[in-house]
Amino acid sequence: MASTSPQQDFSWNDDFAKLMENDEGFRLGHLRLYKAELLGSVNSVEKLQEFHQFFDDPKYFTCLLDLYKDDSSKKMALNNFWRRICFNRKAMDHMLLIAVKENKALFDSICESISTKSLVYYRKMFHEDNKGMDKITMTVEPLSICAGLKHIGYESIKSTVREMMKTKKYEEASCYLMRSLPKMEISDSERCRWYFDFLNACRTDSANRSIPEFIDPDYKTHLDAYNEQCRIWKISQNKLGLQDGLPNSVEELHEPEEPGCRTQEHYKTYRMKAFSVFFAVGDEKLERLEDAESIELRPYQQELVEAACRGVNTIICAPTGSGKTIVAAHIILEHFRAMKLANKPSRVAMLVPTIPLVEQQCIMLNRYLRKTFWVDGMSGSEPVDENGRAPNVLASHVTVFTPQIFINLLKSIRRDDRLYFTDFSMFIFDECHHCDGDHPYNVLMRMLHKFDGPKPQIVGLTASLPLGAGRASVEAALDHMLDLCAKLSAHSISTVRKHVENLRYYVKPPVDDIKRAHRPEFDGFSQSLLICMRKIESAIKPELEKLVENKLIDIRMEETTFPALRNSMRYECFVGSLKNRLMELRGDKLKHQLIKMLEHLGYYYRALCLSDLLPNWYAYRYLHENVVKVLPDAGDNTTIQNQLEKLFEKFVKQNDLNFKENDTGEGKEILKVLHTILHEQYLFDSTSRTIIFVTTRKLAQYLSHHLNAIKIVDGTSRAVGFVTSSNRASSLSGQTAEEQRTVIENFNQGTLKVLVATSVAEEGLDISACNLIIKYNNTGSERSLIQRRGRARAKNSRSILLALDGSIEEKELENIQKEHLMRRCLEHMQTKSENQMRQLVEAKINQMNALYEAELARQNERKRSLEGKCYDLKCRLCGAFICKSSSMRIACDGHYVCCDPTIWERIDTRVHSSTSWAIATLVGKAHCKGNSELDCNEALGTIVKLYGAFLPTIAAKAIIIDDEDELSRPQHEKKWDSITSDKFCIEPITEFDLKVMFNSLYGHSREQHLKFEAEAGLAIKRSLTEMKKEKRSFIIEE
Repeated sequence: MASTSPQQDFSWNDDFAKLMENDEGFRLGHLRLYKAELLGSVNSVEKLQEFHQFFDDPKYFTCLLDLYKDDSSKKMALNNFWRRICFNRKAMDHMLLIAVKENKALFDSICESISTKSLVYYRKMFHEDNKGMDKITMTVEPLSICAGLKHIGYESIKSTVREMMKTKKYEEASCYLMRSLPKMEISDSERCRWYFDFLNACRTDSANRSIPEFIDPDYKTHLDAYNEQCRIWKISQNKLGLQDGLPNSVEELHEPEEPGCRTQEHYKTYRMKAFSVFFAVGDEKLERLEDAESIELRPYQQELVEAACRGVNTIICAPTGSGKTIVAAHIILEHFRAMKLANKPSRVAMLVPTIPLVEQQCIMLNRYLRKTFWVDGMSGSEPVDENGRAPNVLASHVTVFTPQIFINLLKSIRRDDRLYFTDFSMFIFDECHHCDGDHPYNVLMRMLHKFDGPKPQIVGLTASLPLGAGRASVEAALDHMLDLCAKLSAHSISTVRKHVENLRYYVKPPVDDIKRAHRPEFDGFSQSLLICMRKIESAIKPELEKLVENKLIDIRMEETTFPALRNSMRYECFVGSLKNRLMELRGDKLKHQLIKMLEHLGYYYRALCLSDLLPNWYAYRYLHENVVKVLPDAGDNTTIQNQLEKLFEKFVKQNDLNFKENDTGEGKEILKVLHTILHEQYLFDSTSRTIIFVTTRKLAQYLSHHLNAIKIVDGTSRAVGFVTSSNRASSLSGQTAEEQRTVIENFNQGTLKVLVATSVAEEGLDISACNLIIKYNNTGSERSLIQRRGRARAKNSRSILLALDGSIEEKELENIQKEHLMRRCLEHMQTKSENQMRQLVEAKINQMNALYEAELARQNERKRSLEGKCYDLKCRLCGAFICKSSSMRIACDGHYVCCDPTIWERIDTRVHSSTSWAIATLVGKAHCKGNSELDCNEALGTIVKLYGAFLPTIAAKAIIIDDEDELSRPQHEKKWDSITSDKFCIEPITEFDLKVMFNSLYGHSREQHLKFEAEAGLAIKRSLTEMKKEKRSFIIEE
């Protein structure tokens, strides 16, 4: 019997019909979900015989019929029959015709409409091979899914599934569940809710946990986005409300700062979060938690805590490995006891410089404070519930912060995010030597200096005090140390003086050694790189000279000459600086060509540095990936790219240069020495732990691969790992916090014997004691010398500088001299009494305040000269009015934002893939709406979330300044610095501005406000996910 398609008789919606007609895999996969019903229609030998044409083997088909006639084997016969026809479109269409003739309800079910939005997610489940849904139905546990589907709208589906499971129709239940969910439309706005509810149900059940990743490898990002949108929507309904008026979560415009310390007693309900990282939430679980460990300080540690326990602001300076976290825990406990005796509320903020340290310090402090005091951590990467962040902090006795998130909460305009200095009785700064310049530590302390209320006690922790760049005298170094004391308001420096021998017994400094190595007399590979660099330089230089002659670029003629030493840091800085200058040129072909050539010089420079320290194959691999495989930019005609590729292929030839992938590197003295050091170390002590410090992430990655490839340790290729920072700007070689933690745990447990590390391992990270430190042609400041040496804490440990460059050795010797200078300065300062130190620090604070006042006076004088000047800022493309110059504000020393509450009427705001920065979060883009005559759509800037408010940034290059007093055409400047120097002043943003702008967007468009809230909530999650996606494991094909 011929089979005809039933498509023409079915009234599917358009999108579903197209899929069923044109996508055979989807059509068959969808029909296979009706296996039980379709097979039920083939209920006689005669109907089975209609399918003989679809079987190539007549004997097999005859055998199948015989099995079917026997009641005991009928089920087996039907299953074998199904497996033979379920991937054959003509056979399935024929079965469908038979089925719908007898069962109109089945026809209606198969044809039931699936909305276009729901269909997108339903289609994802079939995968490219169109067997995805079959794999899901074979593995899914339907009852567990039903338990995770909480909405009342799923009740009918859940009831049917449960009945099927009671009668042991397991496969039928799975198929029914998966075909019914896409038809579930709880509301018009939630037509895809079933998909995310299904993922959530899978993720929370161990039996189904692998299914979401099978459906969508990036499901976590998409699920987080959906959950965040639901969270924001819930807040808008339950908390903000959609009635007229402003959200009550925003502080009143003129509300005074909340006085006093808000006690933990009022926020107990938020405490479950603190230990949820380690234990399931519940009183019973918390009761079983071990009691806090007691603290027994060593004599030298008792000396370190003495001043802090008396309530004095102090900096504790002690070597790495001396137990500064235990010291901090003791100080916190003593502080709580003292405050309780004085009947005063207390709360401690511990500031740490990096995100990984938040969790690490939380774990360490919990060891000594758990069950009595509540410890929490906050770095900005945590999910935010509808009650905001502040209640979780206020519920805790100790919160470990990264400094920027703490600053954000202190400045937030939202009541449920706002913290105050008066909420805290003590600040502890871990690695406090960072309190300098524009570091958030220093920004936070500047805010505290300006605060007139009661100030918390300050305790700083560090292994080294800064001496300042280029300072060689005791007087200059002492002055710089006093600078740090003044910035932290510390009237004391606590070091070990009385119990030095006790400190030496527990903290044994390693033996320092310097080993020298030389470059090969001739290296054909390096010479070929230098030839390419000279040729690119010779192409750039005449073009640069023309630009200088025509005054198109602001550099001197002598600054067009490249440094002669092409593997020096000066060369890298020169190329980077030149590239930044060229970015200021208008966009044309010459600019593009010059920047492209400078980029390639950067590649060659980095390849030269790699070839110094690794087998040449690694440098070649790096160069080949960046020069040859790089994708041309949009709009690039690839001419310059092709020329640069040809240059590379002409001079850097793998065969001619005679190097191979399996090169051991023994031909290079520095590698040979490194191999010898490691070989001898592990021959002497196979349990040794070694940290090799290097300068770059890429070198860390490549060197660990090389050492594993030659099986330098234990004859295994898995004994060496690497740890680098998680800076997104270099995420191709960076690591997430989770990856860092895994590597460090493996090193601490002995799975890894050698760790190749960048400076991220110098301070803070919980790396166990090791007995060999190798600084691989790498040295930093005197602080780096102390921090790195401090990692070698085991008995008979060594610290070796392996230097290829003479300047590296000179720098190391200079650092050793500076370390001795620091010790002398500390000894000198310890001769001062506490009152004398207080006078010195207060004098330094007064000096700093005087300098600040003088700078403020200069700024005020400039403001007076520009006072009264106000201009219209207009779109450079269409001339439409954007805002008055008096409405512009500067935020975070870099964001120029408009604080005119009516600006939302003149700009078109669009949600953009969010990016989390240190302070602000990019959530959208701003475009000019144009005027009554035309739609413009010119990009004006971005929309950022800052301290809780959404603000439009305005790019200087996007506007023109309309000066009514000027007869010439409106002025167009590319930089705000140029505008503010001679046109008008821009004031810093105030809390009042932030509240006005928050209220203005909410009043203008609640919907847009909620969209931006959802994007801001996703920012950090998206950044971490992108980092993981961008990261590539380094694999060299064998």
